[in-house]
Amino acid sequence: MAGTLQLRVVTPERPLYEGEADAVVVPAHDGEIGILPRHARLLASLGIGELRARRGAEVRRFFVDGGFVQVRDNLVTVLCDRATRLEDTDLAAAEAAARTARETHAPDAARLQQRVVALRRVLSAHGSAPAAGH
Repeated sequence: MAGTLQLRVVTPERPLYEGEADAVVVPAHDGEIGILPRHARLLASLGIGELRARRGAEVRRFFVDGGFVQVRDNLVTVLCDRATRLEDTDLAAAEAAARTARETHAPDAARLQQRVVALRRVLSAHGSAPAAGH
């Protein structure tokens, strides 16, 4: 398919990424959505997981947690509650936050545990997760 997409990944704190992509895959609340140039207009809720943006042979990976994706006129805007570049994601810190939330019975404990599970799944798919129990 000819053409490219413009991708913007934005968190409440800052814009995380802006660039061109041949294809984008986002984790929607109910499964992954693949987006190619000339995709129909779309507005969807994001889930927790990996966002992939391919440009030629290069693939940029992000870990996103909640928010929305909008596709319009070859512009993919991802507004995330939380997002990091996959290589900058700290599994140990996510596990510690979930553990503290469980121990203090914080209202977001379940969500933080979901984040840890999803992060472990994404990292293990790329061969970069630590051994179980670490």
